Amino acid sequence: SEENIAYRFGLFYGPFFAIWLFAAVLVGLTSRYTYSVIRNSVSDNKDKHMTYQFKLINYIIVFLLCWVFAIVNRILNGLGYYPTAPNILHTYFSVSHGFFASVTFIYN
Repeated sequence: SEENIAYRFGLFYGPFFAIWLFAAVLVGLTSRYTYSVIRNSVSDNKDKHMTYQFKLINYIIVFLLCWVFAIVNRILNGLGYYPTAPNILHTYFSVSHGFFASVTFIYN
């Protein structure tokens, strides 16, 4: 209903924004750590560190990319705008998150 739009938006997207932001921070921290390990020659297994970095970051990037359109679309909808392109991208990518995570799993 129209009376609870802000409440519903905050109830779902409040925690979701926190999770999305946390995932973005994890990508940055993981990249920074593994880059420093590889660059400073702390480990003798540079190839393994590169592989682990690639695997860890791929899943987080899939999550971020699949849901960024949902976030943008919901913000625009909350402001009273209903553009077609963000709506289509939101619908496609949020539903396809499992598919892209599976492809990432197979690729890794």
